[in-house]
Amino acid sequence: MGNIVLLDDLTINKIAAGEVIERPVNVVKEVVENSIDAGANKIVIEIKKGGKQLIKIIDNGKGIQRDDMDIAIERHATSKLRKIEDLEKIYTMGFRGEALASIASISKLTIISKTANDEFGNKLVAEAGDIIEKEEFGTQLGTTIIVENLFYNVPVRYKFLKQDATEFKYIKDWVQKEAFSNPSISFKLINDGNTVFQTSGNGKIEDIVYQIYGKELKENLVKVNYEEDSIKITGVVGNTRIARDSRKDQIIFLNKRNIRNQILSNSADQAFKGSVGIGKYGFFILNLEMPANFYDINVHPTKMEVRFEDENKIYKIFYHAIKSAILSKDFLGNNENEQNEKYITNEFDFLTNHFIENKDFNSKLNNNIFNQSNKQGKDDSSLHINKKENNNYFSKIAYNANKSMNVLEDNDLIYRKTQREVNYKYIGIIFRTFIIIEIENELYLIDQHAAHERLLYEQIKDNYKNHISSNSQMMLIPEVYNLTHKEFEFVKQNLEMFKTYGFDLEIFGENAVKVNGIPDIEYRSKSKNIFLEILDEMITNERVSLKDVEERFVATVACKAAVKANMDLTQEEVDYLIQNLLKLKNPYTCPHGRPTTIKLNEKDLKKLTMF
Repeated sequence: MGNIVLLDDLTINKIAAGEVIERPVNVVKEVVENSIDAGANKIVIEIKKGGKQLIKIIDNGKGIQRDDMDIAIERHATSKLRKIEDLEKIYTMGFRGEALASIASISKLTIISKTANDEFGNKLVAEAGDIIEKEEFGTQLGTTIIVENLFYNVPVRYKFLKQDATEFKYIKDWVQKEAFSNPSISFKLINDGNTVFQTSGNGKIEDIVYQIYGKELKENLVKVNYEEDSIKITGVVGNTRIARDSRKDQIIFLNKRNIRNQILSNSADQAFKGSVGIGKYGFFILNLEMPANFYDINVHPTKMEVRFEDENKIYKIFYHAIKSAILSKDFLGNNENEQNEKYITNEFDFLTNHFIENKDFNSKLNNNIFNQSNKQGKDDSSLHINKKENNNYFSKIAYNANKSMNVLEDNDLIYRKTQREVNYKYIGIIFRTFIIIEIENELYLIDQHAAHERLLYEQIKDNYKNHISSNSQMMLIPEVYNLTHKEFEFVKQNLEMFKTYGFDLEIFGENAVKVNGIPDIEYRSKSKNIFLEILDEMITNERVSLKDVEERFVATVACKAAVKANMDLTQEEVDYLIQNLLKLKNPYTCPHGRPTTIKLNEKDLKKLTMF
C-alpha cells in the first residue's frame, strides 16, 4: 500500500484556514469585506475577549439567498468569480471563496440572513465545518455572522494568540483603516459591551481623521484629487508641518482595498523629500482607483500584496499626486493655486535621474551666456555703479541667478508665473534669526536661514537641471587641502559633480586637492572653508544612490552659502528675501524639511497669556 493519501475535507479546510485566518482580525477582515461587497452602508462589529470568544458582525447589505446558505461554507464557493479570466476584472474585496469555509472549520459559525425578496430570513449553524442547524428565522434585511470559540479545535494555533487587549487592538486598527477607505459606510465597533469607535458614514474622511488623530492633524491636511491615464488618486496628505517617525501612518488603498507596496512607499518618500525633516516620514491616506487589469491582487491569500503591470508609471503618478497636494497649500496667507506640473516633472526627473542631457541645447545655451557676458562687459561701468550704490547682501545672488535664467526660453521651472500678492507689515527680527511680519492680524515668523537656503537651493538646482554650468569665483590664493583617504576617494569619485556646481578643483598629489575656485554665490560664512564644510557634511551623511548624493550636495551647498542664524539683516534685505519667497513654487521648507514660516494668530497668543 502506498504512502500518499487524500486528505479529508475538514483537514483541507483547516490547512486553508492557516493561510486565511491567523488571528481574530482576519475573521473580521473577511466578513466585513463580504459586507462591503454586499452593498452595506452600515456595519456593526461586536467583539468579546479579543475575538477569541465572540465576533459578531451585522450589516444591512443585500443578504444571502436561501438556496445559497449551504454552499456558502463550502471551499471555493463564491458569487464573484466564474472563470480565471474574471480575475482581470475583479473589483470586489473577496473572490477566492475560502473565507467562510475556513472560519466554519475552526469555530462555531452562525449565519443569519435575509434578502429583499424573502418574507422570512434564514439561519444556518455550523461547527467544525459540519451543518448542525438550519431553519427559517425572523430578521431584518442584511446578514449577521456570529463566530464563537475561535480555534477551539486547533489548540496549536490558539496558544499563539496574544492577550485579549492586543488582539482587539489589531481589530480596531484594521476597522479604522477600513473606515478611511469607505467614509460613506457607517462603522460601529463594540468591545466587551462598550462602543469604542463609530463613524457617521457622511463621506468626509477629514472627520474620521479628527476622530482618530485629533484636531491639529485635521487642520493640517491637504486634499488629494489627482487623475492621469485612467488612474485616479484621492484622499488626504499631511502638509509640511506634519511628520512622523515611521511609516505606520502612511495608509494606501487600491480600489478601496488596504495594500502594502514598496514601489508606492518609495515614491512617497521621494515626494516628501525636502518637505519633512531628514529621517521623518510624511502622513497620507490615499486610495488609488484603476482598472483591474493594471494589477494583480492574487499574490497572497491575505490580498495585501499587489503587483503592478507598469511599476514605473504607477511610481511617477503616485509621486505627482502627493507633490501636487504639498505645493497647493497657502503661503503667508495667500492661497492662490497655480499649475505646478512642469516644476513637479522636473523635480521628479532630478530626484530619479531621468533628466536627459541635450548637447545641442547645452551648446546653444553656453553660446547665449557667452554672448550675453560680452554684451554686459561693454557696459561694465553701470554694473559697478549699481553694486556700489546697493549694499543689499542678496543683490549679487539676484544678479547671478537672473544672468543665468534670463537666457532660457522658459524660466518658470522654479518661479510662479504670477507672484503671490501679500500685504505685510514688517515688525522686526527676534533672536537675530526670526523675521516677524504681520498679515491681517496674524503674526508670521520667517526663519531667515531656512528661507534663504530654499531660495539658493532652487536656483542652484534649476541651473543644474537646465544644464547651466555654475560659474566659479576664483580664489585670490588657491587652497591645497590634505584629505583623509575616505575624503579623497569621495572627491575623486565625484569630481565632475563638484565642478558642475561651481568648484574649480584639481587633484594635487596623493590624498591632496587644490581648490582654485568656489561656486559664484555670496557667502556670509568664511568662503575659504566652504569646500571643507561641504565635504564634511557629505562624508557624514553618505548615501548609496548617486542621485541621493547629488541632491544632498546641492542642499549642502545652499545651506553653507545661506545667511545663518545670528546674522543681522537690513529691512531692505528682509524685503528682498520675502519677495523672492513669494515667487517660488515651493517656498514652504528648507531642503532639509525645516519650515520657512510659522504662523501665530491672536487666539494662539491669548492661550499663552492665560493663567
